[in-house]
Amino acid sequence: MFFTKKAAVCGAISLALLGCNSSSDSKVSMDLRLMETTDLHGNMMPFDYFANKYEPSYGFARTALIINEARSEVNNSMLFDNGDLIQGSPMADYIANQFDQDEDYLKSNPHPVYKAMNLMDYDAANIGNHEFNYGLEFLDAATEHANFPYVVSNVFEYDENLLTADNFDTNSCELRVDSEFLGVAKPFFEPYVMLDRTFTARNGEDYTIKVGVIGFTPPNIMSWDKSHLECKVVVSDIKQTAAHYVPLMKEQGADIIVAVPHSGLTGADLDVEFADNATWQLAKIDGIDAIMFGHDHNNFPTTAGSYDGMEGVDAPAGKIFGKPAVMPGFWGNHVGVIDLVLETRDEGDTWAVNYGQSTAELRTLPEDKTQISTLIAASVAKEHTATQEYMAEPILGISQKINSFFSAIKPDLSVQIVNEAQFHWGQQLIEEGGLEIKDDEILLSVSAPFKGGRGGRDDYTDINGTELTNASVADLYVFDNNTPAILKLTVADVKEWLETIASQQYKTVANEGDDLLHQMFRSYNYDVFYGGWTENGESNALHYTIDVSKEPRYLVDGTGELVGETPQLDPNDNRRIGDITYNGEVLDETQVVYVVTNNYRASNNWIPGVDNAELVLEDAAYSNRELVDQYLKHLAEESVSPVEGSIPEHEFVNAENFSLEATSGLTVNFLSSPRAKDFAYEVESIKFTESTGNVGDNEGYSVYTYTFE
Repeated sequence: MFFTKKAAVCGAISLALLGCNSSSDSKVSMDLRLMETTDLHGNMMPFDYFANKYEPSYGFARTALIINEARSEVNNSMLFDNGDLIQGSPMADYIANQFDQDEDYLKSNPHPVYKAMNLMDYDAANIGNHEFNYGLEFLDAATEHANFPYVVSNVFEYDENLLTADNFDTNSCELRVDSEFLGVAKPFFEPYVMLDRTFTARNGEDYTIKVGVIGFTPPNIMSWDKSHLECKVVVSDIKQTAAHYVPLMKEQGADIIVAVPHSGLTGADLDVEFADNATWQLAKIDGIDAIMFGHDHNNFPTTAGSYDGMEGVDAPAGKIFGKPAVMPGFWGNHVGVIDLVLETRDEGDTWAVNYGQSTAELRTLPEDKTQISTLIAASVAKEHTATQEYMAEPILGISQKINSFFSAIKPDLSVQIVNEAQFHWGQQLIEEGGLEIKDDEILLSVSAPFKGGRGGRDDYTDINGTELTNASVADLYVFDNNTPAILKLTVADVKEWLETIASQQYKTVANEGDDLLHQMFRSYNYDVFYGGWTENGESNALHYTIDVSKEPRYLVDGTGELVGETPQLDPNDNRRIGDITYNGEVLDETQVVYVVTNNYRASNNWIPGVDNAELVLEDAAYSNRELVDQYLKHLAEESVSPVEGSIPEHEFVNAENFSLEATSGLTVNFLSSPRAKDFAYEVESIKFTESTGNVGDNEGYSVYTYTFE
């Protein structure tokens, strides 16, 4: 008997004539809807744990409504998650803390993200970079409860014998490997899955389709989570890995192949090895039919102009080299939808994607902000309540506003408190002999505004109450997986470091009404240096200037992205960073400084200045967030309670450690949250206007003006 891939197989000629209604020369078409979530970061509920309020602009309990609606519209559908799922929200932090206290916690308490997602019938998921933040043991324990397969193809088991073979020029703990490795290495995870699904074609007949799903994660996980991964896994280049596995998937009968890379598109249109944002490269691989990507926290398709000029990219249509592709934002604020049109002429033995007829789109959250999936909410109710209670616990009393609304314009306390905590830790190390520095060497700290508007107009630190709580600690230091590190470098290196940042953050201003900021620049890269206070404690020790009337030292594109694989100097040798002073004296370029930072920044050796630094200390025993927590508790012990039985109060003093320069009296524009309106009246030289603007696809920011002194 002759069988085809048709699910309802006709076993006799008479049955075929009566019921199959197919012939070898007739085309059969089928519609298949692919749906994607990405970068949920543990945000299961539409709730802002920092402000302790309902927040309808994100949260999987609202995302689920879009998925259900999109699924109900079609006969055939599949659902995928791209990764960065189990880290990044207070609820995710709470679960990780429970695991730290009890390694068996997840055995009897399934991770809430999987309790919720298992209700939505996902077909497969990819592993993002933040899945590794809590270590491989946590990742394994958490994903054990997922009722769907996980894939990632470019992570392999570390094998010292294999890596020291003659054909590899490496040491015994090499982190990244070349294409020769792919044929002999053992994948750490399932690199891909082949899913047999029965779908209904337009002719009403059912066919079995073999859907291959392959995943990828950013190679830089080996730097970002070195303490968890070194000598346990190695990674390979995304494009080379795809070129190795996709033909194998086709040989194994994949009718269509869906790539789910946790990899962005911005700045990726270069064929360089080990690119984290390699979606552009991936789209060139023959055999891949649809791409459901993430990591960038951007939208695709989009009309925002973010991808203008990229070869092969039709952003409004959602096509990359003609292939449909989606990236649905972050935190569940969108769902990516690809509608594939499949065609066969041989009764389903082989299928091809009609790329021209296939479409891509993003679905937004319901307009009714009260709508929520009660099923999803009920599944995570216990963890939601526990997270709220944990976040509300007080640490230190305050009587001032602490926010990041104007971090790139004026020094603010939200960044300074983190710097104070890191600086305090560094001082303790010196006192205890854990860090040796000479009398003429200087200790500094560097941090950034981790919430600076990237996640929407409300994505800013905004502490406007009477106390700092556990929620405040998480608000001030969002990335709970960062661990402290100390770099040794020179003042000349610090200047180059700052020049790189200033090139990306600021536009060049010359005329009234110019835009000051590259608003798409990721605020967590806006590094601000801090040097403590003078010996008498009356003023800040460190100060530097940024002259934004000058052209940037490093070449950037229209969005502030650096041009080229590595930072490229402008031929005019521009400099925006002026003299760096310490205790009122200009520091010599050769002055040695020790900078307390985090492991992520310490690993960014592509940054000029950082590339010359010596890593003198790395301490994975603490997170930088824990340093903030410990510092606030230290201040509480040193402070006085205003009323017996109340928590101690402390007043922070702004160190005002940097200032912007341009023509005196020049007024320029920038965007920030509408919530900053009232605070603007308290900040010299900044004013609120009634105008609004967008940051990429994020809408509803307010326009503010800044007048140079």
